[in-house]
Amino acid sequence: MPYTQENFTCAECFNKCSLFKALTKSQLNEIYENRYDTSFRAGEVISKQGSPISNVVSLSDGLAKLVLETPGKPDILLTIVMPTTLITSPGMFLDNRYHFSVVSLTDTKACFINMNIIRKMFELNKEFAKRFHRSIGERSILLYDRFRNIIHKNMAGRIADALLFLHHEVYGELNFKMDLSRADLAEYSSMTKESVSRILKEFKDEGIFELTRNHAKILDLNRLEQIARNG
Repeated sequence: MPYTQENFTCAECFNKCSLFKALTKSQLNEIYENRYDTSFRAGEVISKQGSPISNVVSLSDGLAKLVLETPGKPDILLTIVMPTTLITSPGMFLDNRYHFSVVSLTDTKACFINMNIIRKMFELNKEFAKRFHRSIGERSILLYDRFRNIIHKNMAGRIADALLFLHHEVYGELNFKMDLSRADLAEYSSMTKESVSRILKEFKDEGIFELTRNHAKILDLNRLEQIARNG
């Protein structure tokens, strides 16, 4: 995971969210004066679905998951967020509520920025506002595409999609430490944990993917991509 720079202002920090690069030094300093850092252990809730949005969260270290809670039914894992993702909810423009929960997958560090300061920056810096709204739009499109795949693909295709997402977007390696449990993969793929385990065994038997304890290894990337396309 990226190293988090300590005791630096937002203007000096080399690990700040790309959206903040549109801000001037004085604007970054104002954000710095209206933020605080905190750490979370794996499994701890960073933001709770339904709670008021008083801050925007910038993940500076570790991994977290966005979870859509569905009482009485399995939760839906929307996506995985990494440094230096700025975690926002569409509710900030509507009812000022989080419409998903943010939960640490690993030990994480996060920066909480006062929402009033973010709104002030929208007025002061139009480029920042433009990038901010664009990022929300991009994430929405990615979610639409993923839900379409869940609806139309078979279970093997959904698991292949999940593994390719981890490879391309999260870890960037064929071999990586698996921070998601089988229950997480089930929530991400809209499947039961038993079905996930069965398909992972099939992938292992076919020499496509192997998961030993928490160590993952993609053995045949081309085959995995083919399953994702045709699933």
